Amino acid sequence: MIELVTLEQAKLHLRVDEDYGDADLTLKIQGGSAAILSYTQGSRDKIVDAQGVLIEGEELRRVQTAMLVLLGYFYRNRGGEEEEKLQQGELPFAVTMLIYDLRRPTII
Repeated sequence: MIELVTLEQAKLHLRVDEDYGDADLTLKIQGGSAAILSYTQGSRDKIVDAQGVLIEGEELRRVQTAMLVLLGYFYRNRGGEEEEKLQQGELPFAVTMLIYDLRRPTII
């Protein structure tokens, strides 16, 4: 499973000092990373290589920032309290603002 940010980066961003929620936060990192990589579709090869290793660069920094913003959303809305604000398949605006131009949807 590809993780766009480390647990330590996430805890620093969220200002979490304790360790008891690490497993939950790791699941959120993995799920959020998958959602962001899916959203970026055609630009995935600029973010992660075929072996799943992150590729350093501007695109990675942007998706990492977007991932931290998304973690804040997940952390704040543990029970889906704000889900009515999003349509099915959408990410929060602050997340997509950072990575929108990396999205190149596949046309079938």
